[in-house]
Amino acid sequence: MKFFSDFFKAIGNCFKAFPVLFEKGLWPYMFICLAGWLLLWVLSIYGLFIFADALSEWMSGYVDFNAIPETGHWLSFAKPYLIGTFQFLVKVLFKLLFWFASSTLIKYVLLMILSPVFSLLSEKAEEKLTGNTYPFVFKQLLKDILRGIAISFRNMLLEYFFIFSCFVVSIIFPPLFVITTPFLFFLGWYFIGFSLLDYNCERHKYGISQSIQFIKKNKGTACGIGFVYSFFMALPFLPGSVIGIMFGPSIGVIGSTISFLDINKNNTPVVK
Repeated sequence: MKFFSDFFKAIGNCFKAFPVLFEKGLWPYMFICLAGWLLLWVLSIYGLFIFADALSEWMSGYVDFNAIPETGHWLSFAKPYLIGTFQFLVKVLFKLLFWFASSTLIKYVLLMILSPVFSLLSEKAEEKLTGNTYPFVFKQLLKDILRGIAISFRNMLLEYFFIFSCFVVSIIFPPLFVITTPFLFFLGWYFIGFSLLDYNCERHKYGISQSIQFIKKNKGTACGIGFVYSFFMALPFLPGSVIGIMFGPSIGVIGSTISFLDINKNNTPVVK
């Protein structure tokens, strides 16, 4: 199946980015990513999880299942489930919602803030891989930045729409979260890969509609790039977080450049 073939090939291309990052002298970009991400992460995740707990407690108090009589009510048979299990599921769902929402916000804010950095990194990676050079033009750089911000904002709105829709569906029928959760993971990977691939599309003079069609055609590639990016970002604990933040964006950007060149076959990457 093309989707999974492209998915795993894109993952391989991202890991081919390591020698490009270190041997071609692009490693300083890692520290810029680290500074931006740490600030955003600290300001959001902890507070939103506390808010999720408080909101689930409020909802459980507002929907008082203890008032259901032991017998004679149509919900009496389900009272033990509603008191214990429902509250637990609501709390889990709220935490999943806010985790996806905050993670989505942070990753897109980071993509917007660091758009000029990622655009330059993608350009430098192609230069190292193919020998193609792009003269610095401030007007073009500004155009690239504005387009990167616009694409990231578009993707953020779409992803929030799907997060909210899946949350509503899961509230109505909680067991569906076993389907909606992996769906949201793949969706997040797709939109991240979309943003990173678009730096290449912009540099090669694709219009926004052309870029959208190109990336839709290569959904597996976008998801594979987004998976690697997200995998590094999700590494646990402080050491893992620092490593992930340093490597995730840089590897994702360079991997997207290798993948873009590989798809177009105009220039063959020189990475073995």
